[in-house]
Amino acid sequence: MRTSLDIIVVNDYAHVRGGGDRVALASAIGLSDAGHRVTFFCAVGPVDAGLSGHPGVRVVCLGQPDILGDPHRMRAARRGAWNWGASAAFRRAVRGLDPSRTLVHVHSYTKALSASVPCAADKLGFRTVLSLHDYFLFCPNGAFFEYPAMKVCGRAPLGVDCLKCHCDARSHGHKLWRFARTWWQNRAAALPRRLSCAIAVSGASLEVARRHLPARTSLELVPYPVDAEYRHPVEVENNDTFLFVGRMELYKGPQLLAAAAARLGAKAVFCGEGPATARVREIYPEALLAGWQDREALPGRFAAARALVFPSLWPETFGLTAAEALARGVPVVVSSSTAAADLIEHGSNGLVFDRGSVGSLAESLRRLRDPELARALGREAHRRYWSNPLTLYRHVARLEEVYASVLSAPRLAA
Repeated sequence: MRTSLDIIVVNDYAHVRGGGDRVALASAIGLSDAGHRVTFFCAVGPVDAGLSGHPGVRVVCLGQPDILGDPHRMRAARRGAWNWGASAAFRRAVRGLDPSRTLVHVHSYTKALSASVPCAADKLGFRTVLSLHDYFLFCPNGAFFEYPAMKVCGRAPLGVDCLKCHCDARSHGHKLWRFARTWWQNRAAALPRRLSCAIAVSGASLEVARRHLPARTSLELVPYPVDAEYRHPVEVENNDTFLFVGRMELYKGPQLLAAAAARLGAKAVFCGEGPATARVREIYPEALLAGWQDREALPGRFAAARALVFPSLWPETFGLTAAEALARGVPVVVSSSTAAADLIEHGSNGLVFDRGSVGSLAESLRRLRDPELARALGREAHRRYWSNPLTLYRHVARLEEVYASVLSAPRLAA
């Protein structure tokens, strides 16, 4: 029989803005359905209807703006570095809970709540785990990526080279603020040492975390849950469209697919919006720019695809759309630089192309024009995924294993 726990799920947002938010909300509901008492503690509304309407989840939303959405820039800078109001509200929210039966699970904190919340949890005696949906625990810009140069960064975080590197997507001044915030978080507040456990979401993120976490911090692997129902595999051999799903940012690589598809005269559909939209339209005017697609529309896009293309230039931490495509029996063409490549065996359930290479990507698309190869990759993608599916039930069960291990281990002082 499961032991019922008090679980405090901490996330900047009360609604879905990205993959990490989707996991935070889904796991909160799944943990409640498994019999745990769940509090969802967050800063930024509105509250997702599925969360607010769930009878087993208590939602504490502070109604604060995120850092970028706060028109008072000095207040945003102060809160982003250390949100005293959030830490005080967290203390009130957990008042009366027994630390021996309570687990604080942090999903995101850098957009609004700040490191003040997980640090407060540790100071109150609660075991705290952090899911690594990004790399903000180690890296000032959260990605180990130089956005202006569009290349992976190999510098030691918080060193002199890191300080001097202009790697931020916005400005070097913003990078310096982020550097100071990370220095305070890691050196003064000692957040990494306060964590009882870090949760990596892929093999790639596990290796990054292993290099940068304190040796005494437990590290576990818990992949994302995937919102997918079993269906017969898509007959991709009858389709001729290469699909991109995601935010239209240059570091996500949609311009690579546009250039590769233009080289071959292949059909390409881009589902998403963002600043790279104009660049994609310029490169390949014949491409279909479908804009954002809701969760109900995406299955239709997968059903019409020959393959999903995941051309990201930055490392990512998982690759949720790649997993969703595999669940539908759609092969994935993935960049060698991203964690989504962990899901692909080249030539078996998809193809891996050289990061940033239009020529390598175009060759992968050319190969997939062979209907027999596309069919074989798609069927194997479907078979492999459903032989070990990433369901919410299995995700919650794995979290329960981690929680039990964390609560049974001796608590170390920061």
